[in-house]
Amino acid sequence: MSESRIRFRHLQAFLEVARQGSVARAADFLHVSAPAVTKTLRELEDALGVAVVERDGRGIRVTRLGEIFLGHAGTAITALKRGVDSVRQDGAINRHPIRIGALPTVSAKVMPQAMSLFLREETGAAIKIVTGENAVLLEQLRTGALDLVVGRLAAPENMTGFFFEHLYSEPVLFVVRAGHPLLEPGADIFARLDEFPVLMPTRESVIRPFVDRLFITNGMTAPAT
Repeated sequence: MSESRIRFRHLQAFLEVARQGSVARAADFLHVSAPAVTKTLRELEDALGVAVVERDGRGIRVTRLGEIFLGHAGTAITALKRGVDSVRQDGAINRHPIRIGALPTVSAKVMPQAMSLFLREETGAAIKIVTGENAVLLEQLRTGALDLVVGRLAAPENMTGFFFEHLYSEPVLFVVRAGHPLLEPGADIFARLDEFPVLMPTRESVIRPFVDRLFITNGMTAPAT
């Protein structure tokens, strides 16, 4: 059977190439040679009977079938690591920590309250909180590096394979400092906006489309500065 030919090193190399988007960077991280990583990927593809990665310019990207296998590979690696940890460590307090990914805003407001409630349960479980961008956290969740993520709901195509629950909603606000010229009575905010620098979310961020629609609705494109 093909699954009997798949080893831990195959899954580890595949997950790292998917995360790094490069065979060379994955090889550096795994402390092996790039040809060794390439050979391992070919062995995995031979065992599966399908291509899991393909060239993308100078880098590597996961194929559609590779994306399907990626979540299962991450789960398998996570389960194996937990099994090893549970054998090596004794006592509930020392077992493998629950790894939670959280956006910086979530880490500042939501997580302290959540951790306070969790600690009252006295489960003895250790918690590790990782902060980062939403896309990065979701990718780590997909590969099994995180157990759960508290972040923004991404586009539907990026949520495939995840189980998620809508916790709360946040308004998108346009704010200025106290005493700003745009706060003067009768000021046409959008007519004068190009007079000032504006801090914008990146084009890849989840809330950027909402901001763009706000400007379009008010008859302007993105601010000049």
